[in-house]
Amino acid sequence: MKIIQLLGVIAAPLLFSNCRETRQDLSKAEDLTFARETFESLARGDSKAADRIDWAVFTSLGTNVGATYTALPTAVEKQKFAEGFITQFATSFRESGGSVADFTNWRVTLHDSLKTEVAADSPKGVLTVTVSERDNLDRVSALNMAQ
Repeated sequence: MKIIQLLGVIAAPLLFSNCRETRQDLSKAEDLTFARETFESLARGDSKAADRIDWAVFTSLGTNVGATYTALPTAVEKQKFAEGFITQFATSFRESGGSVADFTNWRVTLHDSLKTEVAADSPKGVLTVTVSERDNLDRVSALNMAQ
């Protein structure tokens, strides 16, 4: 009986540490899927992408989009700005010959308590999508491209 109790004492911390790692792995996988789906929605010009972006802090390809967004005085102007950004992003993406199928090898490159960075390879470089949490919701806070 003492052996069983001893095994229980030894095994409990191992079980809980594996649960924590499993939750972290699940969180990384969810962030990867979220980043990929958001990028693909933007590339298609899908207006649903607006709810997945943290507009107040969003940066895109080195441009501080959030600064422009937060300077707008009304919710209507902010909504129109977001819609216009999504339309323009999709148009530029298509006109430059972009295709979502060109983005491969999606992977998590950084994951901590503040953000998850997801990368994908393309013929034009490596796309990085940053997913951050605000108000208990995941949102994309940055898109960047490196050669």
